[in-house]
Amino acid sequence: MTPEALAHLHARASDSPWSVDSFASQLADKSTFLTIEPNAFALGRATLDEAELLQIATDPDHQRKGHGHRVLAAFEIQAKFVGCTRSFLEVAQSNVPAIALYASCGWVQDGRRSKYYTRPNGQREDALLMSKTL
Repeated sequence: MTPEALAHLHARASDSPWSVDSFASQLADKSTFLTIEPNAFALGRATLDEAELLQIATDPDHQRKGHGHRVLAAFEIQAKFVGCTRSFLEVAQSNVPAIALYASCGWVQDGRRSKYYTRPNGQREDALLMSKTL
């Protein structure tokens, strides 16, 4: 997927989408890896023995069909392949579908960042920190 395609899909799936330039700069980083399906992707970064899930998105017209599970599983496999033993992420506390996806795949909440996100309306929202041993 090109940075343009990633940004387009992310804009359809997120209320805080990344720009084309944001995706391009992440993809240019040698520590970044991308797992894709035609209607979903997971973008991560490996640092030493940890993998951070930076973004995951599924086209809204194709949600609840297993795409998120598959790209997340592929992300975990790729992270292990590059030597990671732990993965982590942050997610808005209101993003119940994403939290359910992560929990169903064995991720556990292990922290919280108070008022971490600024929503489009200016309100602040906590980020939940989740991780998984790979």
